[in-house]
Amino acid sequence: MAQMIPETIPSHASQGEKLLFQVLQERLPDNFLVWYEPTIRRLLPDFIILGPAFGLLILEVKGWYAGNVELASHDFFQVRREREGKTKIESYANPLKQGHGYFATVADKMVGFPLLCRPEGKYQGTLAFPIGVGAIMSNITAAQSREHALYPVLEQPAVAYRDELLDWPDCSSRELIARLKGMFKTDFAFPPLTNDQISTIRGLLHPITIVREVPAIASSLPPEAAEPLPAHATRLLSLDLEQERLARTMKAGHRVISGVAGSGKTLILIARAKALANSLKQRRVLILCFNITLASHLRSLLHSDSRNPQYKEAIEVLHFHGWAKTFWKRLPSPKSFKTEEAYNQHLGEKVLAYLHSLREEKKWDAVLVDEAHTFDKSWFPCCVAALKDTEEGDLMIVSDRNQGLYKRSEFSWKSVGVKAQGRSKKLAQNYRNTQEILSAAWDVLKPSKEKADSAFLAVEPSAALRHGPMPVFHSARSKWGAIEQTLAQVQVLCEAGYSLSDIAIVYKYKSHQEADGFQLLLEQMEEKGMKPYWITADAEAKRTYDSQRPGVRIVTALSSLGLEFKAVLLLWVEQFWGCHDRDLAKAESDRRQLYVAMTRAQDELHLFAGGQDKIVKELRDSENFLLL
Repeated sequence: MAQMIPETIPSHASQGEKLLFQVLQERLPDNFLVWYEPTIRRLLPDFIILGPAFGLLILEVKGWYAGNVELASHDFFQVRREREGKTKIESYANPLKQGHGYFATVADKMVGFPLLCRPEGKYQGTLAFPIGVGAIMSNITAAQSREHALYPVLEQPAVAYRDELLDWPDCSSRELIARLKGMFKTDFAFPPLTNDQISTIRGLLHPITIVREVPAIASSLPPEAAEPLPAHATRLLSLDLEQERLARTMKAGHRVISGVAGSGKTLILIARAKALANSLKQRRVLILCFNITLASHLRSLLHSDSRNPQYKEAIEVLHFHGWAKTFWKRLPSPKSFKTEEAYNQHLGEKVLAYLHSLREEKKWDAVLVDEAHTFDKSWFPCCVAALKDTEEGDLMIVSDRNQGLYKRSEFSWKSVGVKAQGRSKKLAQNYRNTQEILSAAWDVLKPSKEKADSAFLAVEPSAALRHGPMPVFHSARSKWGAIEQTLAQVQVLCEAGYSLSDIAIVYKYKSHQEADGFQLLLEQMEEKGMKPYWITADAEAKRTYDSQRPGVRIVTALSSLGLEFKAVLLLWVEQFWGCHDRDLAKAESDRRQLYVAMTRAQDELHLFAGGQDKIVKELRDSENFLLL
């Protein structure tokens, strides 16, 4: 069965589209991808079919009746419509010409990627795989087409008529593929597309699925490729099919997604924001989070996309306090309140009162909340009130109780005005970490049980999809020794081919006691050309974090929430001494911080201890680490 996106066809689809959807799903092999109504620069082709050894085919489905066609040409059709007792003549593009318009849009986007083009010979620079265009006339037979003089502008094999469509459910997979191949005006033999080529095509067809653009590698091309890729060649990493389906099938209303670290929660949230920004109707989208650093990271990802300037125009990204500051230049001082909870409650009430007085046109069509477990409960009514339509406006909330790094009161979604009953989803699959990293991190967490009506659910991760090297535990006799070992490991990683921005040094805190050590770390990194990028040096550094800037990242465990790096070096593990505190709340908080820090690592995790503590012994004795 083909992989369909979305997995089921919407109820508003025509009968012809529903029949074709079923045929393609059941008759094409499972390495075929089929999209129904993918948005391409705000255009909506009916179907796009992609197969590794097939190529790409754009299909338009028309449910016109032959007797209703008043005029047919190679450019446009005039079709008589009967609606509410009135007759109206409507003009449409010839479906083949309409398909070729989509073809031009798709091809223009793809030829900019050397990965998808032929590198040499007569056809150098053209696409390395064929693209075809076809039309399905679901209510007109071939005989009716000839009878009404439509056939000259809708000729087979580029067009399939109703009588043929009704036979397709009985076709074999090979027969259907051959028939669809017949729709290609130009076809040629080509090496089967690689996973990187398919991922890049998927990202170009449906830009909301793009995770990031990265350099292409040798395996990005088929083994038969005679010429290497140019040095500037890139590939697009895209959401997996389940994530893409989830992002595409979301509808208006309140939704809650609970997922483990590395499950793609933030990627789905970004995809949703992109989908709204790309929709036919211009929408105003607000992404909120708690951490300043995460807000800066998300903003740099979205607003630096030169291929999609509409993201910068349509999507605002702010941390909650920064959002509140857009209403008033100065916020009340936290020092004026007895507790952090009292301050958060006051701020929530103040923002809510302001939003209730705000004119509707100043509000947002969609509010998306990332890492919602960091929010105070009084802030969620503000998220609802910020919507133009508080009942059916887009409110998407993603969270992971296991990464709750701050003390927050328990509550239910209903109590804060979030109406997500029947519209919640759990994501247990971990995509980010290797199994070795995930196992080590999960052993640290020891999660507590949540209340039955708790808003934030603790989801236990299923096995990671990848394996890699065991995490490494480095022991030094002092904090200075741990710094020296950290610097040496950064050098090893660089020599192994990691870029500087793929490496992060994570720490828990920097007190006066660690100040000299940090100064040494920064000086040594500068001398060795490691370009230290201290994300959490001060408030300004957090506000201006740029994910595109080169350099080894240096960041606290708290501010690393929502970020990810290929290699993570966790400095001074003994700082997490609170994992064994008698105060169970303190112990749980420290364990969550350590879990967050460890799960930032995609491929390699190194822990460095510069002192002795119970947590150091626990980690060394856990058998999850290679000990050095």
